[in-house]
Amino acid sequence: MHLLVRGIQHRVTGEILVPNSKYHAHRALILASLADGVSRVHGLSDARHVAYTVRLLRGLGVEITKDADTFVVQGLGGRYRPRREAVSAGSSGTTLYFMIGLASLSDRTVSVTGQKYFRRRPVGPLLRALEHMGVELESADDCLPVRVRGRRPTGGHVTIAGTLSQWVSGLILLAPFATRHTTVEVTGELNERPYLELTVAMMRQFGLEIAVSEDWRRFRIPPGQRVRGVDLTLPPDIGSAAFGIAAAALHPSDVLLRGITTLEGGPADHPEFHFLDVARSMGVPMEIDRAAGGLRIRQDAPRLTAVDVDCRDIPDMLPILSTLGTFAAGASVFRNIAHTRLKESDRAAAMLQLNSMGGRLELSDDALRVRGVDGLTGARLSSFNDHRVLMSLAVASSRARGRSTLTFPNAYRISYPTFLDAMNTLAVPMSVEAGSAGSAGAPTPVLEPVGPQAEPEPGGLMAEPEPVGPEAASRVTLPLWLRRRAEARPADTAVVDVRSDRDEVITWGELAEQVDRVATLLLRLGVRPGENVAYQLPNRVEFVVLSLAALRVGAVCCPVIPFFRKREVGFVLRRSRARVLVVTDRHRSRLPAGEALELAAEHGADLDLEHVVVLAAAGGSALLPESPAGGPAVHDWEQALSATTVDRAALDALAPTPEMTAQLLFTSGTTSEPKGVTQPTRNLVRAVAMETAHLGLGERDAIWVPSPLAHQTGFLYGMVLALVLGVPQILQPEWDAKRALQSLNDHRATFVQAATPFLADLVKAVEESGETPRHLRIFVATGAMVPRGLAERAGRVLGTGVCGAFGTTETCLGALSAPDDEPRQRWGSDGRALDGIDLRVTDDDGRVLPAGEEGNFELRSPTVFEGYLGRPDLTAQAFTADGWYRTGDLATIDSEGFLRITGRVKDVINRGGEKIPVAEIEQLLFGHPAVDDVAVVAMPDERLGERACAFVVPARGAELTFDAMRRYLDEHEVAKQYWPERLERIDVLPRNPIGKVKKFELRALASGLRPHAENSP
Repeated sequence: MHLLVRGIQHRVTGEILVPNSKYHAHRALILASLADGVSRVHGLSDARHVAYTVRLLRGLGVEITKDADTFVVQGLGGRYRPRREAVSAGSSGTTLYFMIGLASLSDRTVSVTGQKYFRRRPVGPLLRALEHMGVELESADDCLPVRVRGRRPTGGHVTIAGTLSQWVSGLILLAPFATRHTTVEVTGELNERPYLELTVAMMRQFGLEIAVSEDWRRFRIPPGQRVRGVDLTLPPDIGSAAFGIAAAALHPSDVLLRGITTLEGGPADHPEFHFLDVARSMGVPMEIDRAAGGLRIRQDAPRLTAVDVDCRDIPDMLPILSTLGTFAAGASVFRNIAHTRLKESDRAAAMLQLNSMGGRLELSDDALRVRGVDGLTGARLSSFNDHRVLMSLAVASSRARGRSTLTFPNAYRISYPTFLDAMNTLAVPMSVEAGSAGSAGAPTPVLEPVGPQAEPEPGGLMAEPEPVGPEAASRVTLPLWLRRRAEARPADTAVVDVRSDRDEVITWGELAEQVDRVATLLLRLGVRPGENVAYQLPNRVEFVVLSLAALRVGAVCCPVIPFFRKREVGFVLRRSRARVLVVTDRHRSRLPAGEALELAAEHGADLDLEHVVVLAAAGGSALLPESPAGGPAVHDWEQALSATTVDRAALDALAPTPEMTAQLLFTSGTTSEPKGVTQPTRNLVRAVAMETAHLGLGERDAIWVPSPLAHQTGFLYGMVLALVLGVPQILQPEWDAKRALQSLNDHRATFVQAATPFLADLVKAVEESGETPRHLRIFVATGAMVPRGLAERAGRVLGTGVCGAFGTTETCLGALSAPDDEPRQRWGSDGRALDGIDLRVTDDDGRVLPAGEEGNFELRSPTVFEGYLGRPDLTAQAFTADGWYRTGDLATIDSEGFLRITGRVKDVINRGGEKIPVAEIEQLLFGHPAVDDVAVVAMPDERLGERACAFVVPARGAELTFDAMRRYLDEHEVAKQYWPERLERIDVLPRNPIGKVKKFELRALASGLRPHAENSP
């Protein structure tokens, strides 16, 4: 399902009824529920958040009925009588923050919970403050559910951060029912003051006494108060009206918003009334039409101007203000926005999606800068299940060329259930559609599966129709995917080779032609189907050409990591029995071609190497080393190709099939020698088709490839993904974050799958330069779970969805999150199973463990490898008796299916029988401002067997002492037994090519160390 928005150019006309204020409704219903007698609240709000408050109050025994447009509430005189053991706040933050404390006014213990994803919302600061007021409660992890004992609070002096007004309101709503005076003091920056002013005004309206300091940081509330029943009317909701105002502001219009009858007001009227002032200052032509009973906006040509706004008082309006700023002349600045990022989603980062449509938004420090543009282009967008983000992006899309789609299309119902009706009433077409979002601006093409009636072309290559779905896609070879692209779109970009001095662009037609030439060369060198072709090349177009050429002749791609030296290259050549090796003449300070010939001279008897083809690193003719007597023949790449005439008939006669082995990769293990993993074509194509379906990638995407193509991440989820998807791949030969940032924008890259270090470096480059990757939508972080602090920062700084994932060379991706997932699941987990894959966690006896328990992580997938080359013993050991692949990782899988890798089985630290949660400690330490990188490993100990040693890479200009580390862990209430007992500073952590820390090297360093201090046993 998605929300489809069509851009328009016509005049927007009509009238809409502004709904009643949900802010007033929450407070009025809650206060009325505690009153002596009956209250009548006129002007029903049908916002789902308000419905959650009504449902929770009914669960506490409150009688709430409806009489026409009026809520009739029978107050319980300050004492709830729960009808069940648990009540739910649904997904309403206001309901949750207000009612956790008020649940203590029940006559028995009650648990406050919420919807599944909502239970992950942390409420620690509020819980601590409530405990200081004497509320007795229990929470396992400062999240829902919270068990609250039915006992009146004692009151007293309590402090609370001013981050969210609902926290403060929750305390002052409870304070009148305490047994003694209460003083609530706000610390830090005070945000959302108008919402507090509304709470106080409503409390006074219900007869409660509360004294407030001039700066609104100190509240004194007498104890033992009684609430009186009232009769009140809810005002119009400015927060909902804002979307109608914005739609009218962006187009020629004549729009009436009935219900708003004044342009003057304050928090008691509505806490977001200041939005009207901001909109007027931007040039929205608003006037009160008293005869029609509403606010009218009439204009022939929109003319908006930039503004500078402090968002502390109207944080919820940031998304729609961003939309208005996008079409305003000049640069608008929205300041003090940090707390807006703690709402249903990171709203500031979410609105950076406007950049993918042609917007110019920059997020830095505590401000969002929006430069006006003339227009936008339709795109696929994510609402992050946030009602305000959804509606704001939808309104912006109405001014875009083409069509836009948004995920979680029904999120608007949370706060503004009539939004869709209102927009369509104004002739702004929006509709909820079924199926995949597809590509923006055009219908998603429907591709027919390959049927038995399809006639094969020469060489076994089948013509159209193109397959759809992972299973059908996997029945097509990669050479056929290339031919289809070359025939359908020969002039479109296939590969961009980003060099230090220039960018080389290759079209699909050119790529197919080069592949056939190199494939003919391989045949001339004697390569036959099933034979391994070894090559050690950086990320450049020749890598792609050679890989597809090998597959064209039915040979096996055997790429070697570029920084491998003679020892590792010799290992690969011996195990693969490759007769052809392709290398560059130079790579950084090394001479790979010379090293290959030295290997042949030293170990020729152990090698089958017959040909070394040398590619010039800098273009032109290669520097050819002299081959030893009796050694392999040496060829210059360019000269060899110039002397080759394409023999297409010979190529087509070979007819490779999807079942043939296509890839031999040697794992760069962190614990043992490399193993040769073999994968057939069908697995590789199926794997990328599964990811494409999971993430909704389409023909408008472009794939950025900074990961080594010689590793599975770059080979499969860079090169193969782009080929099957039929979109450009942007290759980065030498890693340089600043150059990467330039190439991302130059070539409009939208997707990347890479290791965590690439993400960290890119974030630093953006922070230092101020330039952002304007089109990047998704960053899938692999190799190791992204530190939570880095992921949150990356989403904010890059304006892209950071998705956690799990995969191995043996299995391809097994689990992956998606941009639509809740932030803490999207980057705080390793994703959930892709369609067609099964995940499980078992104990050491093979019993499957329940959700949430840690154990051995195993998976079953249609993309599991064929086996380890020449090692049937290791292949057998990799699988359980019932056929599941043993990953060697420890993990948990929660009730919603999200995977969290907690460590390697071999990385477990067993301290006197107590297993230390290594991943958790690393995550915590990574969050310390003095830490740039960290790994925790075991060091031997005679008494306890093992203790923990933390290897820390200090942040620039910072230093973390051992005592400071211990204090930090103490502040985070980490059990003392889990604290590292030694701290070692290190310049850089040793990592393999996909970013995994080589902990065996760190364990070797720690083997001779002793504790700085011993923790309690």
